Amino acid sequence: MKKIISFIILGIFVLTISVKAQSKERVEIIRDRLMVDVFHSFWFGMPQEVKSNKFNPGFNVSVMWDFKNHPKKPISFGLGLGVTYYSQFTNAILKYDAAQNKMRYYVLPSDSMAKLNRTTYINCNLPLEFRYRNPNGFKFSIGVRLGVTAEISHRYKGPNYDGTDTRLDYKDFDFHNKNKFNFDTYFRMGWKYVSFYYCYQVTPLFEKDKGPRIMPMSLGVTWNLF
Repeated sequence: MKKIISFIILGIFVLTISVKAQSKERVEIIRDRLMVDVFHSFWFGMPQEVKSNKFNPGFNVSVMWDFKNHPKKPISFGLGLGVTYYSQFTNAILKYDAAQNKMRYYVLPSDSMAKLNRTTYINCNLPLEFRYRNPNGFKFSIGVRLGVTAEISHRYKGPNYDGTDTRLDYKDFDFHNKNKFNFDTYFRMGWKYVSFYYCYQVTPLFEKDKGPRIMPMSLGVTWNLF
């Protein structure tokens, strides 16, 4: 978590420098320097027996430097820092199988009354994007992100899944075989402050044959603060 906080502070520092460097240019309120994506994610690659909830919320925060070749042209490039948070609520628990040295989903009993059963995935990334902004407010961008896995964890609160009467309340960080790096492709299209957001992670969360081949896809909305 300390690494993530340091990453965010570094991003704010980059944003501050960007605003000062661009203040001498023609005034444009919206330059897509700070973007917040709020989305629902679909985790592709899960076993058929694992059922996901209807809503798995997540968010992405990007601090960007906007590079323009010419002040009057609508084309520019964005480069910066970002943090992405994914969550997944299912009827199964993702745990490490030491005997097979792989991560596996364990489906909970159908009558389970778990209050909370969530897997969390966080990465820190470097976004790079091609941008088009029309003077009338319409805009779109196509980009890629190279990320580093910061955390994968599982939070459970509910009855013991071994059938006993005891109750469990824990957060598990014992996730093995994580891919250290991840690669996303994404797209935004909108008008001024608000955009439609789509993202697909082309690299799986875990190493080949050492865990489910999970690749999140996200759909949501972007707010461009300035």
